[in-house]
Amino acid sequence: MGAIGLCLGVETTLLPTGESEYTSCCVDDDQRFQAALSAHRDGDLARAETGYRDLLVGQPDQPALYVNLAAVRTTLGHPEEAVRLLEQALALAPEHTNAWSQLGVAYAALGRMDDAERAYGQAIARDERHVAALNNWALVCATRHHYDRARSLYERALAVDPANVSALGNFGAMLVDAGRLGDAEATLRRALALSPSDPGAHVNLANALTRRGRAIEALPHLVSGITNHGSDPSWHSNLLMTLHYPERPSRADIFGHHLRWARMRGVDRAPAGVHRGRTRREKLRIGYVSPDFRSHAVAFFIAPLLQAHDRSRFEIHGYASVQVEDAMTARLGATCDSWCNVFALGDDALVDRIRADGIDVLVDLAGHTAGNRLSALARNPAPVQMSYLGYPDTTGVAAIGYRLTDRWCDPPGSEAFHSETLLHVLGGLHCYEPPQDAPPVTSGPAARSGHLTFGSFNNTSKVSETVVARWARLLRAIPSSRMYMKFPTLTDPSTAAQYRGWFERQGIAAARVTLRGSTYSHGSHLADHAEVDVILDAFPYHGTTTTCEALWMGVPVLSLVGESHVSRVALSLLSQVGLERFAVGDETTLLERAADLASPSGHLELAALRATLRGTMATSPLCNGIGKARALEACFDWAWEAFERATPSR
Repeated sequence: MGAIGLCLGVETTLLPTGESEYTSCCVDDDQRFQAALSAHRDGDLARAETGYRDLLVGQPDQPALYVNLAAVRTTLGHPEEAVRLLEQALALAPEHTNAWSQLGVAYAALGRMDDAERAYGQAIARDERHVAALNNWALVCATRHHYDRARSLYERALAVDPANVSALGNFGAMLVDAGRLGDAEATLRRALALSPSDPGAHVNLANALTRRGRAIEALPHLVSGITNHGSDPSWHSNLLMTLHYPERPSRADIFGHHLRWARMRGVDRAPAGVHRGRTRREKLRIGYVSPDFRSHAVAFFIAPLLQAHDRSRFEIHGYASVQVEDAMTARLGATCDSWCNVFALGDDALVDRIRADGIDVLVDLAGHTAGNRLSALARNPAPVQMSYLGYPDTTGVAAIGYRLTDRWCDPPGSEAFHSETLLHVLGGLHCYEPPQDAPPVTSGPAARSGHLTFGSFNNTSKVSETVVARWARLLRAIPSSRMYMKFPTLTDPSTAAQYRGWFERQGIAAARVTLRGSTYSHGSHLADHAEVDVILDAFPYHGTTTTCEALWMGVPVLSLVGESHVSRVALSLLSQVGLERFAVGDETTLLERAADLASPSGHLELAALRATLRGTMATSPLCNGIGKARALEACFDWAWEAFERATPSR
């Protein structure tokens, strides 16, 4: 499975945009050109654009002006125009290296990755030491998960310029995404040694630390990144996401951070009167917008709902903000009445598209996770807007009126920590689609050897040293027990060594702990549940995908329940399959329940669950796509009727 589970773990590694070249040229009015170039370098893109356009009026034969203007237009979210400008530059100067390199940037912004790679190849063919082209080409390869190729390109760039902080930062980000966390940490610390205030290096180092279970160490780097580059809302969103991993700060403090984000971005107030006069059609038009309409946990949980929507009453529109499409993208698109990949659309264009489609209820599936389009939703493109599934907390965006949740994850009192109105999905907010490649359920270690084996398949972002210490107390209390941890980041030798050290520090011998990394297929990953008797959930951030997979493989999940959504997800999932007794409220009960399971009667209970749990789950509300779709639709109806009551018809 990927590194990100539902109610997401560390969001996809934040990759800096890559370098844009500022091309020099000989122009008749050098003073005006230098003024535009200076504005470009300083980030005053409006003044730079005006300057370049004014110069082009009198000097349309200068390719560098087209190149620089294209860089501005790409940064401002207009890569289609940038491509046209660069084609004009190359018509004037086919050997212009920077034009080819900048064309790669524009193509990448459009999601045209093959074209981007060809353009970068053209740039390198003309100048094999062109660091920006090497850096940006590597960035595209990393985005496509072509890590070996990306590594080679980064190494070539750094051989030319060893102190290039952008290349080091991007290289470190790629290593994070590839799971090479020890190398990533070293590379990003090298970047910060060269440029201590570099925001991208700080943010990516924070992601590396968080994925190693060290979110507390990550937080100061995220704050530094925001301080030095506060104009990028995604970096602030990264902080909001990371705040959910440690056991502190408090829920109230995290809510305050979300409100601060909203005030800083100017999205704490919704545009008024935009949708006056809207009336209900025969079918409500529902729009779903997500960057995760691809092989991603969110996609697997939303797929059965899209399939099961009542098409006699609802028209389903999908807005995929997906840079690299895959088979899941195609599958989801086929289930919608209308489908559009909006990755290349800026906020203005996305808002215009949603309004032109006449969407009645717009559902955001990302929240503050990577690639979100909250800045577009903040402009209120639909009369009713909701947050659902992909993020475990409030968005803080005033234009998003509702958050879909359930009575277990957000019980009464949770409203105080949300800018949205909470709507409870009857029967639970998650809908699990059982995997087609799941192997048969087998007996567990306790039945084979008599020794209880605890397990964790959680994202290591959720498994801090504090979590390890809590698990170690169980292992000490049950001396014959074992621990089995599995997650792709444990393939990284330094990360595995870190976790072994944490267990040893708690007095747990290495022989009692098995650490495993990636397996060759999802089916083999599921088969590894044969090595555990009971899953120990992380705290405060519960698993979701991992919990559902364990239950499908006949393995119960023992979970400590807290006050916030992230620490109550297991209660929701377990309650839907009749296992709420495995969700406990304090550590003493957790120890007692674990000890019960280690007894002979506990072994019998586990064996009985292993034999029956898959069948129980298959017929439970958790796997009832039609039932969950009807429950969602009831929320859509209620919210639309509330809109009609509150909005004069004319």
